[in-house]
Amino acid sequence: MTNYISECGYCRETQFTGWYSKSAPHDMYGRVDRDYCDGRPVAYCSEEHRDAADALRESSAAAAAALAELLTAPPAWLPPVDHWEIAEDDGAWLLSASLRGADDLGESRRYHLIERIAAASKLPVEDDGRIVKARFVVDGVQAQVWYLRPIERWIVPEQCATCPTELGAPDVKFVRLGEGRDAPVVCVACRDRMYAAWIRAARNETLVKAREAAAGMFEVEAGERRPMWRVIITDSESPTGVALVCTAEGDDDLHLWANFGNGIERVVDGVWDCCPDTQFDTYSTVLAEYLVELLNADTEAGEQQ
Repeated sequence: MTNYISECGYCRETQFTGWYSKSAPHDMYGRVDRDYCDGRPVAYCSEEHRDAADALRESSAAAAAALAELLTAPPAWLPPVDHWEIAEDDGAWLLSASLRGADDLGESRRYHLIERIAAASKLPVEDDGRIVKARFVVDGVQAQVWYLRPIERWIVPEQCATCPTELGAPDVKFVRLGEGRDAPVVCVACRDRMYAAWIRAARNETLVKAREAAAGMFEVEAGERRPMWRVIITDSESPTGVALVCTAEGDDDLHLWANFGNGIERVVDGVWDCCPDTQFDTYSTVLAEYLVELLNADTEAGEQQ
């Protein structure tokens, strides 16, 4: 048998070929007929490729017969499909069709129809997130029904909506603030800064509500919405308490100025009948001083508003 340098009829590689189809005519000595060889029939680079090509031709005929059966007498569990296709897959021919009207059906309905096929064939549903398909066998021929999940592609802006960061860099992460295509796109760093600002705003709102509630109470007790605070001597005879500054007139002699040794003078005394009732003990001179400074700073900030 003469070898030719030609394209293999199976692997399509150009190399020495000479293995013709099993149906090639032979002479009385078992050799491939010379006239057949001179006609340059399809040749193969090995017996394995020749046999694979023969099997592929046989499977195409079987696929055509299986398709005819599906078209004439489809099984009850097979949902309506669009046109069938015969395609080659891993050396064999298979039948493939898309689920009819899949784009108009909901995800649950589409998946339910595919699961019916899987239940009948006892083969699992194949789902890679984009394409969902179920396989089954008809007269030894593989078949499948599938549908595609619709996806939306978004155009990413060149720059973050709140800072100069370029979003095209591979190491830059970004998020979309909203559902629509017009929603702004920001980098993750800006997203985190926004989140921190929202947390601070929520805390400030809580603080404002608490401040206004306390201001209403002080207005009843002290006659002022934002009174000043002072350090007082408690039962322990130490300046560890905190109370409102007395606003009564003519009782200045009761509230004595005292120097605590740190160069800071405060109105220090107990709470008298003329004083507002609000008072508490911190059991610490340092903490009492600190709380008075905080409370008076908050009062001054409120007055400036």
